[in-house]
Amino acid sequence: MNEIVSYILVVTVLTIMPGADSMIVMKNTMMYQKSAGRMTVLGILAGHFLWIVVSILGLAVIITNSPALFNIIKYMGAAYLIYIGVKSFMATTLVSASSLDHAEDKNPKSNGLRSSYMNGFISNILNPKVLIFYITILPQFVMQDAEISGVIQLIILALIMLVISMTWFLLVVETVSYMKRWLHKPGFQSALAKGAGIIIILFGIRTALS
Repeated sequence: MNEIVSYILVVTVLTIMPGADSMIVMKNTMMYQKSAGRMTVLGILAGHFLWIVVSILGLAVIITNSPALFNIIKYMGAAYLIYIGVKSFMATTLVSASSLDHAEDKNPKSNGLRSSYMNGFISNILNPKVLIFYITILPQFVMQDAEISGVIQLIILALIMLVISMTWFLLVVETVSYMKRWLHKPGFQSALAKGAGIIIILFGIRTALS
């Protein structure tokens, strides 16, 4: 029981730490609506699910032990983050005032939802830190003397992580959506877009250099 509590605390701290996923969720929520933010969260969770399957199959260790393959994932992830960051930095506004005025009456365009989903999914699967989590932190909480198998334990631990991640990111979506009233100010929008872009770019650079 103590192991589970410790694991929940560790995962919660890692989840709420500012990162690329959080910034992309915030950006898409501000640019479109809550539904786009939720689609981004769904994409992130889909990425985690993919890594869960990879980890259970034992492929995560193979990827990590192959410097070339690991570096390909790392640099692709860095490049993608920098690309998103540059796009955000170059934007003069995140969303038009008229769109904000009618935000509750309109549904985001399907391409905006697809883009939001793919932003979350690609950002997650190309993040080497997610891979490292599944091959270093997760196995530490697998109890060798437990009555259930190691694979079942990994699945349970992964599901706990998914629930924590989903809860936190959906909270971020709701918070950002509530703050959208400030977006009626063009100056605030421009500063926010550039600030978010710079942060995402820095995450990309840090990923490439790590």
